[in-house]
Parts: sequence; structure tokens; C-alpha cells
Amino acid sequence: MAIDPVFAAAAGVSVVAGIAMVTRRNPVYSAIMMLVCFLALAVVYLKLDAPFLAAMHVLVYTGAILVLFLFVIMLLNLKPEEMGAELPLPARGLIALLCAGMFGLVVLVLMSDPSIHEPLPKMDPRLLADFGGIERTGHSLFNEYGLPFELISVLILVAIFGGVVLAKKKL
Repeated sequence: MAIDPVFAAAAGVSVVAGIAMVTRRNPVYSAIMMLVCFLALAVVYLKLDAPFLAAMHVLVYTGAILVLFLFVIMLLNLKPEEMGAELPLPARGLIALLCAGMFGLVVLVLMSDPSIHEPLPKMDPRLLADFGGIERTGHSLFNEYGLPFELISVLILVAIFGGVVLAKKKL
């Protein structure tokens, strides 16, 4: 089975942007890398034939959540000395080695699972017909995942209030 090159490129960009996001010292650069990661994930959704999810991902996460993150970052107005010192190179190398080891362990466990080598069962065409569609996504969001959806919105609101409180303490 051949891998779609657009899907592979978008997945690769997403992984590289995610790594760059967590390794940047400047929070604005991290937010820009998060933007790249979000857009690459939207392309992955498009390649999975879920255009509604891709559009909502761009609108909600890239258009709203990321703008709120940038707003809080700009509101905090961190100076270079307030961002903390970078870890020395040996410590960063050790952390990278530990992360690579944990990733390798996850891959090893997944590859040792015998069910991963079995072919996927044939999907019911009726299930695939509305995959990623508005009706099915809305039904899942507001019936099965209503509480987690609302809890995430409360969590984001608390994070914004925390950013404002931290910004106002300095004045």
C-alpha cells in the first residue's frame, strides 16, 4: 500500500513544527510554529476526506485559540531576561536522547502488537459516506463529547484569566 505523498509531507511538517514549537525559547516563535502545525494537521484532515473537520480546525484552533494565545503572550510582554536561561548543550542532548528512547519504546510496543500486522476490516460504506460531515460531527460533538468540549472551553478561559492576572501583577 503506497503512502500518499501529500499526507506524508503534511504529517512530517506537523511533527517538525511540533518539535520546533516546544524547543523555541521565544513564545512568539513557538506560537508561529504552532500555527504551522495546526495548518499541517488541517491538510491531514483534508487527505482523510474530512473537509468539515479541516475547516473547523482552521477556524477554531488556528483562527481563535491561537489568536488568544498570541494575545496572552503579547499581554505578558516578556523581556528576554524574564524568559529564563537555556539549558546547557549536554542537558539538551540528554533530554533529546531520552525523548528519542521513549519514542522508540512506544514504536517497539506498537510493532510487537500482532493486531497491527493484520489487514484492516472492510468498512461499511454507509459509515464512510458521512465521515467528517457536518451532521455526524455535530452529533458526536454535542452528544458523546459535550462535557469534554465544555470543560476544554472552561480550561481555556481559566488560562486566559491566569495570563491576565500574571500580566497585571507586574504593574
